[in-house]
Amino acid sequence: MSKILHFSHKPAFPLRDGGCVAISSVLKSLISQPQNDIYHFTLATTKHPFERDDYPSSWIKKMEIDHFQVNTRTDLMGAIYYLFRDKSYNIGRFKDKQLYKRLKQLLEAEKFDIIILDSLYTTPYLSLFREHCDKIIMRAHNVEHLIWKQLAKGQKFSIKRWYFNRLSKQLKRYEDSTIQSLDGIIAITEGDAQYFHRFTPAVTVTAIPTAVKTNFDNPNYSKEDFYFLGAMDWLPNKEGVHWLLTRVLPEGLKGGTLHIAGKSLQPDEIKHENVTCHGEVKDARQYINQHGICVIPMLSGSGIKIKLLENMAMAKPIITTSEGVRGVEVKHGREVLIADTPEAFREQMYALLIDEKKRKALGQAAKKFVIHNYGEEKITRRINSFIHDV
Repeated sequence: MSKILHFSHKPAFPLRDGGCVAISSVLKSLISQPQNDIYHFTLATTKHPFERDDYPSSWIKKMEIDHFQVNTRTDLMGAIYYLFRDKSYNIGRFKDKQLYKRLKQLLEAEKFDIIILDSLYTTPYLSLFREHCDKIIMRAHNVEHLIWKQLAKGQKFSIKRWYFNRLSKQLKRYEDSTIQSLDGIIAITEGDAQYFHRFTPAVTVTAIPTAVKTNFDNPNYSKEDFYFLGAMDWLPNKEGVHWLLTRVLPEGLKGGTLHIAGKSLQPDEIKHENVTCHGEVKDARQYINQHGICVIPMLSGSGIKIKLLENMAMAKPIITTSEGVRGVEVKHGREVLIADTPEAFREQMYALLIDEKKRKALGQAAKKFVIHNYGEEKITRRINSFIHDV
């Protein structure tokens, strides 16, 4: 029996965004094995509050759950403070003296054989964990600094572009330094794993994607509308939707309708020709089932886009970008349609709008791909093997 502390920067439930899905995937893999004794400790924030009842009752019976509320809100004074100290503000927002004391009490009361840090944003407490545990593994959701580097490229204003580049450089310095102190890293994509291995040859690194549920009924391919669903408090999503509306569809969608929904989006917040803004929806799967063609207009990011895998698992026809399929070995025209210019993206949208046969072929191929490569049983075996053998 191995006592494992799973420490996440936000609750696994509800599944409000891709990060929550990734966290819940690892947690499910851990609690599914009887040899694991799991203590799940999560941070709670304004954006991601903790409610025990959000977790499945069957999961609660299999592990201990605890949480701590931290204030991660951004503010001008905090940004200026970290800017002049030349430290990462992205990481600094997760530092809390009372949390440090709470974690220290936990580590002194419990003896853990393995500690799993779910994302880079749990690592400000790495030195404390190292004092109490000999095996520390990080689940890397992304190569975090690359997200800000890509976001900087998309900024028109020089001051904002400079600041995003500065955030990226500070975060890279922290990221490259911190991962040296880990015993293992579980990256989500092969590309991320190669990056980490290049900078940490002494640390054991592997690539294990997020597991995805696939037991869904096939959708109705006669539905001709388009939809986007994503957390709108995440800058890459905001950037992608802005590009979609202003560059791809500046005059609207002739003969069709685009539906947009996501966390932190207000109903009718988006005013655009042929666009229906639903705000934050309670049931993501119901929303997806109500609509036809998925669009994922991602221009920046890192790691796997969970929204891509979820929609593929539901056998939905998808139009996305090269960034949207980063780390997923799909092919244009077989499992998804890939377009990187506004003109090409718009052309693919109109092509699918009139071709139900193509919509069905893409959706079915996408689901088969996910079943073969991202099934829960396969991912569970790989994660548990790695954490016990590293």
